[in-house]
Amino acid sequence: MENKKRKVGGVIIMHPNHNNYGTSLQGFATVKIVEKLGCDLRIIRYNKQRTLIELLKTLPGLIRSGAIKAVVDRRKSARFKKTHPEYSTLIDKRTLVVNQFKQKYFEPLCDYYTGWKSLCKGSKNYDIIFVGSDQVWGPLSLYAGFYNLMFVDECIPQFSYASSFGKSFIMNHQKKGVAAFLNKMDAIGVREIRGKEIVEELTNKKATVVADPTLLLSRDDWEQAIESSTMQIDEPYILCYMLGPRKDNRAAVTNLGKNTGMKIVVFRHMDWYEPADEDFGDIPVYDANCLDFVKLLKNAAYVVTDSFHCSVFSILFEKQFLTFYRLPPTNKMSSHSRIDSIMRIFGLEGRICPDGAFASEQITKPIKWDDVRLRLEEYRAQSVSFLKDCLELRRVKN
Repeated sequence: MENKKRKVGGVIIMHPNHNNYGTSLQGFATVKIVEKLGCDLRIIRYNKQRTLIELLKTLPGLIRSGAIKAVVDRRKSARFKKTHPEYSTLIDKRTLVVNQFKQKYFEPLCDYYTGWKSLCKGSKNYDIIFVGSDQVWGPLSLYAGFYNLMFVDECIPQFSYASSFGKSFIMNHQKKGVAAFLNKMDAIGVREIRGKEIVEELTNKKATVVADPTLLLSRDDWEQAIESSTMQIDEPYILCYMLGPRKDNRAAVTNLGKNTGMKIVVFRHMDWYEPADEDFGDIPVYDANCLDFVKLLKNAAYVVTDSFHCSVFSILFEKQFLTFYRLPPTNKMSSHSRIDSIMRIFGLEGRICPDGAFASEQITKPIKWDDVRLRLEEYRAQSVSFLKDCLELRRVKN
C-alpha cells in the first residue's frame, strides 16, 4: 500500500430530513471503518438538475417502478403534518436532532456536485469510488444513475460494499439496466444472500456477501461512540422499533408488556405517519438522535423490531430480541430477504417471529451467544478483508 492516503469517494445514503436511525448509523460506521483503513474519505453528494426532456425520458420507468405510490405517500404524510400540528411538532423535534447528527459526522466530508455533467466530471477527483450499504439499489434508484455509480468515469476503480436491492427479485423491465451497472463495477459486495444470487443471475460476475458496516465496528467501538449520550430510562423496559404498518405485530408487543410488567419504549411514526402507532407503547421517544437510539437499545431488557439494523444492534449487544416481518410473509413486495439472510448467517432463525401469539414465550428462549460471537468474528474478518482488497484496486490501462 502506498504511504500517501488514497482519496476515496463514498456514495453513502444521508438524506436530510430522513429520520430512519439505521440508515444514518450504517453511514456513520462506513465512515469510521474506511478511515480506520487509512483512507481519506469524501462523501459524494449529487444535486439533480434535470431538463424537461431528461425527466420525460425516465418517467415511464419511474411510473412502472412505483414512483406514483411513493409520491402519494409523501404527499399524504405532508398533508397530515399540516392538519395535525402536535404530530408535526414532535416529528420536527426528531428531524432536528437527526439532522444535527448528520451535520456533525457527515457534512465536513461532503463534496457537492450539481447536475449530471458536473457529477461525471467530478468522479475524476477520486482514486477510487464505492457505493455503500443499505437499500441503495431499490427499484426507483436505477433512473438517477447515482447509487449505481453510472456517473463514474471508466478510468476510476469502482465497487460496492454491502449494497442491497431491498427486494428479493428484479422487475423484468429493469433487468437490463441493473445488469449494465453491475457489469461496470470492478468488485461487488452485497449485504444479502439473495443479493448475491441476483447479481450472478443477471451477470457473469461473482458477488461477495459482506457484513453491514455497523457490524464492522466492535461492541467496544459502539460503546465508546455512545458515551456522550445522556439518554436514560430509570426502570426496566422493552424497546420497540417498528417501521411497518402491521397492527398484529404491535398487539403482540403490547401483550409482551403486560406479561412482563415492563413499559414499552416506542419510536412512533419513524418514516411517515403510521396510524398503527397512535396510542401504541408507554414511553414515546422523539428527541433521540442516532447514538441515543443505540444507547436505549443497549440498556433495554428486551428488544422487538421489524428493522434490519435494530436486529443487527440487538446481535451486537447480545440482547434478548425478536424480529417481526414488516409485511405479511405472502406479500411479494416485502423486504424479508434481508432479515432471513442476517438471521441465517448468525444461526438465529429462531429470533424471527412469524406469529405474534407466541412472542412472550419465544423472546425468553436462551441464545447461544458463544456461537454467535464466533460467527461474527469470522464474518467481520472476511468482510474487512474484502473491503481492504477493494480499496487497493488499481485499474490496469492499455
